Amino acid sequence: MVAREELHRLVDLLPEEDWTEAQQLLFSFIIDDEPVTPEDLAAAAAEGEAQIARGEFVTLDELKRNFGL
Repeated sequence: MVAREELHRLVDLLPEEDWTEAQQLLFSFIIDDEPVTPEDLAAAAAEGEAQIARGEFVTLDELKRNFGL
């Protein structure tokens, strides 16, 4: 499947409550032309670890089920 078609398929499967976050993420790919710094990466990693500690994650099996894989 062509990447564009796959993106459209994934967007169609996305629950409505996640549309705003997905839109912001996709938009960031379009307008974010600044290089990522080591500090940016460290902050993102720290936030990810904090989310995991709070239980804010899905397993790979859950993700596959959500996307019909």
